[in-house]
Amino acid sequence: MKRKGVTPDMLEMANDVGVALEQSTEGLRATQDSVETQQRLAKTLDMQSNSIYERAKSAIESGDEEMARKLLMERETIKAKLLKTLKSLAEDNKRLATMKSNVEALEARALEIESLLRRSVGASALQDSSTSGFALEPEDPLLKKFRDLGI
Repeated sequence: MKRKGVTPDMLEMANDVGVALEQSTEGLRATQDSVETQQRLAKTLDMQSNSIYERAKSAIESGDEEMARKLLMERETIKAKLLKTLKSLAEDNKRLATMKSNVEALEARALEIESLLRRSVGASALQDSSTSGFALEPEDPLLKKFRDLGI
């Protein structure tokens, strides 16, 4: 690798960024999954709340006030869970935005390191080709001979 212009420090830097990027990407996916799950839970709780409210209205209409009160108390419990879920969802959305920003920064850093490695390998290859004895002469020797002879 040294012959190609890649130092151990460069390799370590590339490896570190690669590991950090992989871990961050996994964390981002897990957070996205969590957000989606909480969104589904919030929708389910909201639907349950609405369903219980409709049942409570029906109980009132049929004159069963005790059942209506029981259903409304159950609805309040569900609404409290919904509120807690929505707060957690808001926090996870903030965390998700931060993680996306971090992953983008790591991706940019990884591209910089890749560019550095490629430049280093290219520069080393150029240097090797110029010192290998296969360099082209500035002028074709046959044309020079004819020019020297005046032809």
